Amino acid sequence: MIGLKIEDALKLNKDLKKYITYKNGKARIDFKNKEALYLYNKTILEHLFGLNMEFHKDALIPTPINRYLFIKNIFDENPHIKNVLEIGTGSGIISILIAKHYNCKIYMTDTVEEYVDLAQNNIENNYKNIKINNPDDITVINSNGKIINGIKELENIKFDLIISYPPFYDDNSVASKRSFGGADATSIELIGGGKYGEKFSCDIIMEGSSRLNKNGLIAIMLPEKPIERRKAIENKIIDMGLILKSDDIKTGKRVRHIIKGHNKDR
Repeated sequence: MIGLKIEDALKLNKDLKKYITYKNGKARIDFKNKEALYLYNKTILEHLFGLNMEFHKDALIPTPINRYLFIKNIFDENPHIKNVLEIGTGSGIISILIAKHYNCKIYMTDTVEEYVDLAQNNIENNYKNIKINNPDDITVINSNGKIINGIKELENIKFDLIISYPPFYDDNSVASKRSFGGADATSIELIGGGKYGEKFSCDIIMEGSSRLNKNGLIAIMLPEKPIERRKAIENKIIDMGLILKSDDIKTGKRVRHIIKGHNKDR
C-alpha cells in the first residue's frame, strides 16, 4: 500500500520535527495545524511522486495519496484515456499526477484566478517530471464560474475523462472556524450547493454527459457520507443515460467514494 510513515517523513524533512508528538512510542502529527499538513504533503509529493508543488495559503491543502488512488482507479480500468478535463483544479495536483503517470492531453479549470496562476506555476515547476510532449498538451483555464458550457477554450471538444474532486458543502453551511484541509469550511471552493452539497457534481454530470467521447466517463470523488449526497449524484448519472459504477478507496481512517458514469452504450 502506498504511503509515507510519519517517522519516515521526519527523516526526509526535519522541519516537521516541531509538529511531532509521541504517544506510546508512536509518532503523531497534528494535522489540524496547517503548516504541519503543508510540510507533510509536500514531503509526500517530493519523495513518493517526484513533484515539487506549492499550495495557496488560504486554500485547501490536498492529500496526494487519495488523489493518486483516485486517478489510478480510473486509468487501471480505462487505459484508453487520452483527452482529459479536470473541473476545479485548485493547485493542479490531480491533473499533474495524471500528467506524471499517463500520456494525456489535459484541460484543467478553476474559477479563482490565483488558483489558475498557482496551477500554471506548478506545471512549469514540474514540466521535466511529467509526460507532456509540449506545453499545449496541458492547459489551465479560468472558467469564470462556468462548469463546461460557455467556456470558449472548451468549445467543440469531447473528452475521454471528465474528472473532479468537487466542492461538497450544502447551501446551509454557515460561517464557522471549522476547517477542512486548512481551508475555511465556508470558503467558496468547498460549497457544492443543494440540500446535501450535490448540486455542483450534478451540474458536472448534466453538462459533461454530452461532452464525452464513446467509452468516455465522468468520475467524481467525494467523502463517503452523507449517503444522501452520493445517492443524488448517482441518480443524476442514471438520469443522464450513463452507466453507473462506484468504488471506495481508503487512506488511513478516511474513506473516499468514487462515482463514475460511463458512456459505453452511446
